[in-house]
Amino acid sequence: MNEEEIVEKLQKLGLTKYESLAYITLLKLGPSKATDITKESGIPHTRVYDVLSSLHRKGFVDVMQGSPRLYKPVNPEVVLERIKEDFIEDVENLKVAFLELYREVHGEDLPEIWTIQGFENTVERAEYVIRTAKHEVLINTPFEFLQLLKSEIRARKDIVFVIISNFDEIPDWLKGNNIILARSGGAPWLMASWIIGDIDYALFFGALPKDKRREKFYSFWAKSPKIIQNYMHWFYTIYLDNSEIIKPLNYAAAPKPLSLVNIRTLITVLKYVELPRKIEVIGRLVDTKEPVTLDGEITEYEYTPLTANITVNAGGKEWKIGGIGSYFEDVEGEKFILLD
Repeated sequence: MNEEEIVEKLQKLGLTKYESLAYITLLKLGPSKATDITKESGIPHTRVYDVLSSLHRKGFVDVMQGSPRLYKPVNPEVVLERIKEDFIEDVENLKVAFLELYREVHGEDLPEIWTIQGFENTVERAEYVIRTAKHEVLINTPFEFLQLLKSEIRARKDIVFVIISNFDEIPDWLKGNNIILARSGGAPWLMASWIIGDIDYALFFGALPKDKRREKFYSFWAKSPKIIQNYMHWFYTIYLDNSEIIKPLNYAAAPKPLSLVNIRTLITVLKYVELPRKIEVIGRLVDTKEPVTLDGEITEYEYTPLTANITVNAGGKEWKIGGIGSYFEDVEGEKFILLD
């Protein structure tokens, strides 16, 4: 890197041109008098003292008192490491400030929607969704793609999977107690792929490429609770409700407590167990948005393309509880913890 390029980069870090030249000159000369710096750098004599004082305030130069006064460059590794730490801290503080500004207006985190290019990158994102999920993963995809996720699915016995695919038979690695399987109805439009993790991440793409190494394969990645809540609704009403359940959750063998974040996943589990069931619900009152936690028993549920809710008897009262975005029910449920 030549000197002109170094000056340009130092200016990007907040130095003026003269400050950049003075610091470079001190690195060449070592501790020096102001007059020597002027001669070597070409900085006007009338400006050099102001330039060196500014560099001292910014932490690039130490002043060695004496007669004459000498100026010593601070180790560039020390200077640049400090600048890097300050920059990272400023970026993180700005990130928090920007998100707070967005939440004040919209009431949620800033949505992230990305286009992912390349089939291998798509596989990596799908693996990431499974690896980071805390409660449940919803998958609708051809079995050909599902097989690529085999190791990640086998490794997660602590979350619930709801998987829709064009199964001919059930392989051993999909027979876990925590897995619900459905056979797709077979219509081509049902074979678009969705991989949804909790309320945090969603991945979507269309038909699989014939050549999996092809770089011109695109998928879509979302991180937005409001958007993903819609994706979850579509997953159930468009895909699962048009498919055949071929393996329900082995509820008796599944570890308890069993924690879920989607009301339709909860009801899909409940369809194959007897009621009542003990549950803890964490959410908000629909009318006031106040946080609420209910401990009680599920006595019934309702499931239609438009409605999904459970009835919980808690504290001597019956509560209608829906999922995120509820407005007809008493409680907007954010987490459902089955206890027995």
